[in-house]
Amino acid sequence: MGRGVDGKHRVQARRPGSRRVLRILGILAFGVFLSLAAGEAKAYEQRTSTPSVGIMAGIGFMSGSDEFATEGTTPTIIPYEAFDLGFGLGIHVRYSLDRRSAIGVSFEDLRFERKSGEDTEAEQYQVNNFLARYYVYFARRERLSRYIAAGIGFHRPSFRLDDQENILPGEGLTANLGVGLEYFFTRAVALDGAVDGYLLRPKGGSIVAAEARIGLQLYFIRR
Repeated sequence: MGRGVDGKHRVQARRPGSRRVLRILGILAFGVFLSLAAGEAKAYEQRTSTPSVGIMAGIGFMSGSDEFATEGTTPTIIPYEAFDLGFGLGIHVRYSLDRRSAIGVSFEDLRFERKSGEDTEAEQYQVNNFLARYYVYFARRERLSRYIAAGIGFHRPSFRLDDQENILPGEGLTANLGVGLEYFFTRAVALDGAVDGYLLRPKGGSIVAAEARIGLQLYFIRR
């Protein structure tokens, strides 16, 4: 891992380039092509006990208050308000309880860039969200279905520094509320778009964030 920094962990990190994001988007585009080629289905309502998995990519922003300070006689101070726009990737697993509701778990990697003109040591604020979620669907039998989702869990933040190292403040609580649309290419494959809001409570501060994202959701249906 690495060496301590005023009582907190500091680790070496390699920044993923734009190639990783382009690769993910390419996979999504290829999935859409395969879905269109598979033809139209007659019914889109999911049965009880139907599992599904999806991957999504998006853009977002955050607004933070207060600041994080490392321990020690000369602490490193990083204000949460020093970051704003960013991008995110997420994996979402769902399980249909009945024809109108589902439960799920989500893993999300959100990264917010340092604002222009800020002189803080960290150039990026990374948030790994781990959420348990509950979904309620509307117009489930239609090709275009709407849903709302609420989640709660925790996040693991890190400040990514200019010198390719990280400061890890420790885990904090996360609450989530979102709305979404699913457009079914076939009964098993849907284009999933959502807008989510987050309330995060990291050490020493609070953050309100939002993300708009799009991706594919694959349903493991029974024939």
